[in-house]
Amino acid sequence: MTRLDYSNDLGPAVRIGVLQNEKEIKLTLRGRYRVVPGGAVLEPGTDVVCRLEDGRPAPLQFRLVLKKSPDRAAAETVTSPASSLEPLETIRLGFDFGPQASSVEYWRCSRPFASRAEAEAARARVPDSARIGILAEALGRPSGRVKAEVAGLTLEGADGVLRLEPEDPDGDRCIIHEVIVGIEYHWRHVERQRFRGVVEVRVDNAGLLTAISELPAEAYLFSVNSSEMMSVMPEELLKAQTVAARNTLFATMGKHHYADAFDLCADDHCQCYRGSSRETPDSRRVTLLTRGEVLVHDGAICDCRYSKMCGGLMEAFESVWNEDPRGYLPAGVDAPAGAATHALFPADTEERAAAYINSRPDCWCNTTSGEVPPYLTYSAPYFRWEVRYGRAEAEEMISKHLGAPIGELKALIPLRRGRSGRIEYMKIVASNGEWTIGKELAIRKALSRTCLYSTAFLVDYERAADGSIETVILRGAGWGHGSGLCQIGATMMAWKGKDYKEILDHYYPHSTLQALAGPVAPDRFETVVARQEARAGERCYEYYNCYAVARCPVYLAGVSLEAQTDGGPGLEFRQTQPGAVMDLQGRAIACEFLAFDGPVARPKS
Repeated sequence: MTRLDYSNDLGPAVRIGVLQNEKEIKLTLRGRYRVVPGGAVLEPGTDVVCRLEDGRPAPLQFRLVLKKSPDRAAAETVTSPASSLEPLETIRLGFDFGPQASSVEYWRCSRPFASRAEAEAARARVPDSARIGILAEALGRPSGRVKAEVAGLTLEGADGVLRLEPEDPDGDRCIIHEVIVGIEYHWRHVERQRFRGVVEVRVDNAGLLTAISELPAEAYLFSVNSSEMMSVMPEELLKAQTVAARNTLFATMGKHHYADAFDLCADDHCQCYRGSSRETPDSRRVTLLTRGEVLVHDGAICDCRYSKMCGGLMEAFESVWNEDPRGYLPAGVDAPAGAATHALFPADTEERAAAYINSRPDCWCNTTSGEVPPYLTYSAPYFRWEVRYGRAEAEEMISKHLGAPIGELKALIPLRRGRSGRIEYMKIVASNGEWTIGKELAIRKALSRTCLYSTAFLVDYERAADGSIETVILRGAGWGHGSGLCQIGATMMAWKGKDYKEILDHYYPHSTLQALAGPVAPDRFETVVARQEARAGERCYEYYNCYAVARCPVYLAGVSLEAQTDGGPGLEFRQTQPGAVMDLQGRAIACEFLAFDGPVARPKS
């Protein structure tokens, strides 16, 4: 792998997969773009409809990943658990970022298998199979043609790739329509998003179309910090979020999407990136103030996991994922030293988990009491929550997840909890048998039509007179996996005067902050920060992170009508007031999620 550096003032180029596995992708240009190949120049306002012809998937092979280590010798100490996996090979992934930091890892892998199903079957036959991952490798390119219709003309890409390169990288924007946001989560919806830099449409490994945003790393972070959070939140929170997101980018690029033509995807699988639609002067300023800063542990760039709300206790990395511990992601208490919440830790038995989940401890992310900034009021229902399923509904969801009918549900039994009270493994007992599921994400998907808020929950039932289950009741804490930075807790820390280094130290202990690059030149800093993004025609949820959008009546009405105008479903962005947005007629409409624009009072450091 090559070395990445900051020879460009906004950092190395990165490629983000925005919209994947589509048969058609529609773009609208807000600037002058050159088409590659061919060199045709397209004017602002041009609509570009990209369609696929004769698409065929790429040939892939699959390996079992037995060990990951930054040390090659350590990776190669692993022996094969079965002769059917031999010969083993070591694959080097990641990048060097100079002498002070690296994301390079050595993955000890099995021989290749011809299909994912074959690899999964081989994995199921070896001991401790839950700790073994699967790596997809591309053996060649997919085939197919990308044809773009532009004002009655047809343009065609070369080798299944069509690139649109802006004449003014700082100012030109390309809109991608119908981008799916919140895949598999309760806020899933579509947006029309703007992107700076190059936009590439290409045939992907599935033989369909993928749209890729190619831009400098720091410009990518201009959007990520306010796609993951809100740009009106405290400056120190945005700095901490930016550093964590930069770490995630550099630690995982080339790994999460090893076989793909991009480094990270734009949704929750990697981290949220909504293009320049989410940029503001504040989001750009905090990014440049932390330019190149990353957390490092033993010379390796930290893979800084983060989630929305831990509920009071953070979880250790190895309790959430089937991998070796990471010293900078331990379990812990999301509260100041001396807070009563420390008495609830650890919550790794049923009794201690019940004491924790049934309480509302005084911790950073408790937004249910005391003074809370208005932009966090939406989070209160996630601190402690309850969901109820009729038995038939629970049976249907679990059967779908397992791929087999379970029959009558008899019990859900937590087998092991992490120190934050999150369930690592759960036994499902039903009339057709017993199953064990885990870890974290598998449990959340099995017990929800989308994704359960967290695995820090207690199980209860309402029963019929004959003792059979009528209703399954899950009472839980927090939203997300709970490892690393708690976004709501970090926001409260910043709001109460903590700086971003204190926040990072709290959530990522045993790490050090290092700079891969120095400050941007002052004139460049001011030019980049001051640029205003055009908001004309933008919808409220394309500017604010609204988790209620998927059930917003205006959004749903727009979807059902398939949008009467080019604007598509939802509210056009006009101006924002506390607790309201303006519709096209200028009428204030109350929202579940309080949105704010304009100056925000920030505590002094």
